[in-house]
Amino acid sequence: MTRPRLARGRENLQVVAEATVSSLQVVGRRVERVVYERGGQMYEAVGDQVVLSAGVYHSPQILMLSGVGPIMELKRLGIPVVHPLEGVGENYQDHASISMTFEGMTEFRPEWVVPRFQLMIKSDPSLPCGNSHIFMRPPTEVAGLKRMMPITAHLLEQRARGRVRLASADPRELPHIEDAMLEHPDDIEAITSIMQFVDDLVHQAPLKAFYGPLIQPGPKDDWGAFARDTKSSYHHGAGTCLMGPPSDPLAVVDHRLRIHGLDNLRVADAAIMPTVTHANTNLTCIMIGERLADFIKEEA
Repeated sequence: MTRPRLARGRENLQVVAEATVSSLQVVGRRVERVVYERGGQMYEAVGDQVVLSAGVYHSPQILMLSGVGPIMELKRLGIPVVHPLEGVGENYQDHASISMTFEGMTEFRPEWVVPRFQLMIKSDPSLPCGNSHIFMRPPTEVAGLKRMMPITAHLLEQRARGRVRLASADPRELPHIEDAMLEHPDDIEAITSIMQFVDDLVHQAPLKAFYGPLIQPGPKDDWGAFARDTKSSYHHGAGTCLMGPPSDPLAVVDHRLRIHGLDNLRVADAAIMPTVTHANTNLTCIMIGERLADFIKEEA
């Protein structure tokens, strides 16, 4: 947060909080103004360059509300097509997260579980990099039940592709997310391999003194079905405004983050990533912001 504090006193910086963007008004090849609502009143912002950095869900939402996106999706909601781009909202990827629970064998202080301890592994030794994070979580104590020892596993890749769609033409309504996590057979194979690694790991010395039998999923359960049914998000969504060449039918922005076919609109957030990173998306997003600043300065 150092840089925002340093920039706060600049005369050319104005931050408008608690505002909801309704649409971008596109005329020809340019965005003429940003229309937003704040406190029940409508306002407009005008600038030579417009940067959309609303995140993997809301950047495509704002584009589609503005008539920039897949033709059939816009027509479905009666939104006039201003600039057709079939890739807006497509190519969604995230990191699936699942939890395994073991019976606790020994009483110990919860703080003995190292905070934020992370193990990175490969579900297949031939992979070029690790594709899973594993976290040991503090024990859960519930009166009348055996102590429970949870471990979470996170798959850091996704072969199936989901999408983000508009729920309605109302900008205040959250978009629909079709995550497609663990829908590809290779992803199921990877996550079950990781689960087997976890089960083997905790029953080796010295961990087996603390971790007993697997409670959930059961040893005889279909672990792939369990993973699909209980998965959650690691909150590393990416890809809904794909960076790529004009020849790619799903590309939304070019290598300088400019929307294909528009002159003064860029997207700069995790939405532009062609594939989700094998890590937290945070540092990559910082890099995207730094490159955006370089591009704008070079063109000034």
